[in-house]
Amino acid sequence: MIYPQLLFKCKCGSVQAEIKGSLSASNCHCHSCVASAQFIESKPNFDGYSALTNSHGGVAYAMVKGKDINFTSDISTKEAHANIDYVKVGEKGKMARSYCKNCGTMLGIFEKNLAFLNRNCIYSQDGSTLYEPTKPVINIMKKHSFDPAKVPEPNVAVFPLSQIPTFIPLLMGFGGRIAPKDAAIYAGKDLTSVEVVPITW
Repeated sequence: MIYPQLLFKCKCGSVQAEIKGSLSASNCHCHSCVASAQFIESKPNFDGYSALTNSHGGVAYAMVKGKDINFTSDISTKEAHANIDYVKVGEKGKMARSYCKNCGTMLGIFEKNLAFLNRNCIYSQDGSTLYEPTKPVINIMKKHSFDPAKVPEPNVAVFPLSQIPTFIPLLMGFGGRIAPKDAAIYAGKDLTSVEVVPITW
């Protein structure tokens, strides 16, 4: 199947990438994702695209294979990568969520073989139209949300069964890695020194 090329960009344009594959959209309501987005967006200099959905506070994600992301902004050197910073949840957090240091836009979660991108940063190839999923967006992690009663339909307690055939192989290392030139997006983070989102729940 041929997928339309899409543009991923923060608000100020410091971080940009092409997306050339399929996307799987969801709104995550887990404590960690929501708290991270709120933490980043509460910074005094925040002037970015919000990662939060307008209606109910979940984080708008689009899951994509690593091989389908091509960064057009240079992140290969230490100097170029200086536009990006990370947060983790709690002192012992093992997962980093990235954001643009210039405008504050939360970029998402990047691993070797997959990424969960801030869906509010995804546009048509010419940058004129915000990406709209073609299927209903599922609200995930209701069980681990701050207020399960407010998570709208359609929702699932944890993760949708329909996405497991796509997600598990990527998590195990299949499906193609992010290009070596862009590896700094996940390899450039030092979890011992990133900002900590406090656990309040």
